[in-house]
Amino acid sequence: MRKAVGFYWTLPVPWAGFTKLPQDLELAIRASRTLRYQREVIRRYASDNDIELIAEKAFLEIEPDRGSEYVREALEEAADICRKRAATLILVDFRAVQGWRDHQFINDWAIRSSITVEKIAPDEIWIDGYKFDPHVHFQQWRRTQFRWSESKTDRKAQALKRAWELQEAGFSYSRAAASLNAEGIRSPTGKEWTKDSLRKFVQSTDI
Repeated sequence: MRKAVGFYWTLPVPWAGFTKLPQDLELAIRASRTLRYQREVIRRYASDNDIELIAEKAFLEIEPDRGSEYVREALEEAADICRKRAATLILVDFRAVQGWRDHQFINDWAIRSSITVEKIAPDEIWIDGYKFDPHVHFQQWRRTQFRWSESKTDRKAQALKRAWELQEAGFSYSRAAASLNAEGIRSPTGKEWTKDSLRKFVQSTDI
């Protein structure tokens, strides 16, 4: 029986509050439908082809609209397991569906890597009780992401207005940051506020 490591990745979704990935794999998989999809596709592929999945790795990118070189560390961790256990690294090939998110760095890394990298097609499957169509899913995602990006000026104005109100009420930056987070008013990039990030935002923002 061949051995393999499954590698799953996704982008952050600031407008949904998804900007961090739990370190525990099961919690990470629960947090992202895209990760669940990739794991299910790869697990089914492994089962159908007499492959033993000896490890699984998940990675969250740093930007909501592109892949980056920061994935290298996670890839190398997975590759190290492959070298030690004579295993193949298995990925879902996002390029196989037109309009899907591609990750050029992963593609280039796979070509240069000293391990065997196997890419499989992103087929439609039933998951979470419904048929997951990758093409449709990411068309919807891109539309929502575009609307969120276009509303950045409005989000900045809302956050600044509320921050000023809290300052006028005598709130420190630390307390104001906690209040904004509790009210669901995130930073323009979708991240939770810290004392320092709020201070910088208030002092430098010009609307």
